[in-house]
Amino acid sequence: MNPRTVRGGSIALAAAGMLLLSSCSTPQEDAPSALEPAGDGATGATCEAVEIGAFTRCENFYEDFWPEIDRQMDALYEQAKETDGGRLVVWDWYELSPEVIAEFNGRYPDIEIETRGLTYNLPSAVISAQATGARNTDVLSGSLLSAAAMTDEGYWDEVDWTQFGIPEEFLELGGAGMLPDSMNGSLMQVNTDRIEAPASLDELLAPEYEGKVSIANYNPIVFSGYGMAEGEDAMVDLIGELKSSGTLQVLEDQNSPLSSGDVPIALNQTLFNPNPSLAAQPFDHSGVFAQFSGVNIDADNKPGAMLWALWNAFDPDWLELRMTDEQFSTTQVPYPGLPTSLFEQATGLMEKNADALLLSIENGAETETEATRDEWIALTNAADAALNG
Repeated sequence: MNPRTVRGGSIALAAAGMLLLSSCSTPQEDAPSALEPAGDGATGATCEAVEIGAFTRCENFYEDFWPEIDRQMDALYEQAKETDGGRLVVWDWYELSPEVIAEFNGRYPDIEIETRGLTYNLPSAVISAQATGARNTDVLSGSLLSAAAMTDEGYWDEVDWTQFGIPEEFLELGGAGMLPDSMNGSLMQVNTDRIEAPASLDELLAPEYEGKVSIANYNPIVFSGYGMAEGEDAMVDLIGELKSSGTLQVLEDQNSPLSSGDVPIALNQTLFNPNPSLAAQPFDHSGVFAQFSGVNIDADNKPGAMLWALWNAFDPDWLELRMTDEQFSTTQVPYPGLPTSLFEQATGLMEKNADALLLSIENGAETETEATRDEWIALTNAADAALNG
């Protein structure tokens, strides 16, 4: 099974710490500017917009926007295979699996991908590579929180993605150069054979949930949406009550006791366990966030980075595989701005995760934005202190 690709919630705390990190030098000032589109990339299309929480869905994306994006990708491919010998370096939370690389190379055969999985160390690795002159990743990725250090240090090349066919409505949540490619968020994972989970975190304080709930110590962002809605003091008090009542267990391995039913509720994000007894459901004041990719200003193969980002986020054949083929079911859920028809074809784990996140958005989930990023970071730090202090 393909290694999961989660680039936001569980690393937000690491991102907060990275805000304190100052690189030895700033990104190189003489780096090539963002690439220009092949010809006039403007589609003239108007998004058939449907508002889904903080996100805008373009129902006509594949009819009216994708043909121009596809044309631009063909031009980027021609440049990418002649740049740096066709070498493309992709660092992410987890390294890309051979199966994912094979799908990309099925369409773009002359690009050789080198990949590393760096988990919490992704931002520091990017900053360190630039400072030391080492070969850096071409592709940047993360949520607004997990990519905060790379953003503040100026690593996102300011590509104008609208010039490559992307609807401007997709670019409202992120900063300059940040292309939304997926979503994730806080969910209750539930063993439905053993228990019925409540609709809110507050309801977990009922006696029947004592000893029945787990969280990983690195995942305090699960509570940050609650903090955004109810305030930091209420969030910290809730965490304290859940711990002192014996309801909440901090576990390194949530998956095994969830699957066995010994601890049948896990506060987490998307599911990666195909056990049919397991479900994922939103809760009141859960948080949903966009995940982004883009071009490292220190990249050696910028057209390759753009090509990868566009393919991974939007290619309909690739997304169909992600939605329907079990070997790709642990990749991130596609961006909610894509058409309803894309999500309707989901099966298995992808169906569970996509349905839960979309329901969470429809129910008013808290969503990270540039304007609230630092507040999210502060709340995540406060939640961490309450959970692990």
